[in-house]
Amino acid sequence: MKKTIHSPHGKVISQRLVELRKKAGLTQRELAKKLGREHSFVAHYELGERRIDLAEFYWICKACGASPKKEVVELIKAFDVME
Repeated sequence: MKKTIHSPHGKVISQRLVELRKKAGLTQRELAKKLGREHSFVAHYELGERRIDLAEFYWICKACGASPKKEVVELIKAFDVME
């Protein structure tokens, strides 16, 4: 198994999280504040420089007003196309 950082799959995840944030009308700083994290946390995962775990993915989706379950299903569909 390959590492996800800098992989096509990792890029799909980070791109989707950027889309969610923008759809929610949030800046990186606003999202970071909602998450109780520093701005660099959001910047690093959006640039693909940091991986996020499942719990972080869940919290980010919730902070953006998105359904984590729906987002996971959409990511899996995108991954299946890549195989």
